[in-house]
Amino acid sequence: MSSAVIEITSLAYGGKGLGRIDGKVVFVPFTAPGDVVEVEITVDKKGFSEGSVKRLITPSPLRVEPACGFYGRCGGCSLQHMSYAGQLEWKQRILDETLRRIGKVEGVEFEKPIASPRELHYRSRARFHVHGHKAGFFEAASHRVVDMDSCPLLDPLVNETFRDFKQAVLSVKGRPVVYSFEVGVSEDDGKTVVSILAAPSGGFDWGEFLKPVRHLKGFEVWVMKDRTRKGKFVRAEKDTNLVYTAGGVQFSAPISVFSQVNAAQNRAMVEKISEFAALSGKESVLDLYCGVGNLSLPAAKRAARVTGVESSGQAVKQAQANAQRNSIKNAVFHEGDAALWLKQNLKNLEQEGFDVLILDPPRGGEPQIAQSLSAVRPARIVYISCSPPTLSRDIHQLTGLGYIVSRAVLVDMFPQTYHIESILGLELRS
Repeated sequence: MSSAVIEITSLAYGGKGLGRIDGKVVFVPFTAPGDVVEVEITVDKKGFSEGSVKRLITPSPLRVEPACGFYGRCGGCSLQHMSYAGQLEWKQRILDETLRRIGKVEGVEFEKPIASPRELHYRSRARFHVHGHKAGFFEAASHRVVDMDSCPLLDPLVNETFRDFKQAVLSVKGRPVVYSFEVGVSEDDGKTVVSILAAPSGGFDWGEFLKPVRHLKGFEVWVMKDRTRKGKFVRAEKDTNLVYTAGGVQFSAPISVFSQVNAAQNRAMVEKISEFAALSGKESVLDLYCGVGNLSLPAAKRAARVTGVESSGQAVKQAQANAQRNSIKNAVFHEGDAALWLKQNLKNLEQEGFDVLILDPPRGGEPQIAQSLSAVRPARIVYISCSPPTLSRDIHQLTGLGYIVSRAVLVDMFPQTYHIESILGLELRS
């Protein structure tokens, strides 16, 4: 295919630089705004092209040396070549522009982005994929495993446990097939645990083979026929819960259940959500997608009552246990699909009323929620998102119900990556 010299003028969501050839948009990975590069066109479509860097002619002032030797091959990071200040600036621009373009929301006054105290070594847990004796993360847009020995985004204990696991288990002849394994470090007590996804293992003694893994305090094994993660739990050795504190609440979360990987930013997020919710002690709060109570229980300390809804039965049980652990008695939790639960409980919610909705959906957002809210409009909504496009789509629906965006902030949960976490506060027009 052809090549051309272009200037990268902006950054697109997903982490690719954006330039133009004769007015046509070209997306180029591993470039920064201000770069002048010779690109080779790899994909040419009617509306846009994609290219790869053939030669860096003039580097952007935002460029820095990547911290990882696997950068460019590993699919985990896309912005290590940019300064952290540059990453924050462009994440903010992307979020603002996406809200205007898709959400049709103008004039949102964003607060100063909440930068991560750690630009590196901030991840307290990670899942590693396995192929034969190789273990690491996938290459970008593939299922090929990058065989690695460490990652600069991970807590040093996670890296050390990862290396020990590779050496202790993956080199063993006759071992069961391991599809992947997750390593987590408990923030409050430094405990390290591992969750293993493996093929049926018969009488394989995992405990014996994991003895050389230093710092390991617990492990669990899930057995499945393939890599789909649809399998059964077969064994836990000691406690495999991770313990952390946020919003004045101490949480215990199983390693197999979702929890935030950046502890410092999770604390900052919980405090900011409480601020946006403006709780005075009299409010009734509904928390959809509540997980183990990460947002529900801190809210319960400042509200009259809190109801949490979560599809994972394991997470709901842990949320209840966390409430008991912290002597919180004004929070109740229900297992169920959030959108369906809301629809099925509309009459009760209309009668009882609730003042604040905390909404923290998965990456796909939740377009069905707005339809149900038209009947029970709470005074305030706090929407937490990890995807600007789906956030913007849902916010557009909510503004159509009479809500206005009153506050907004970007919380950088994942430095060196394109991921953008944000919190928006919405109020119902009087």
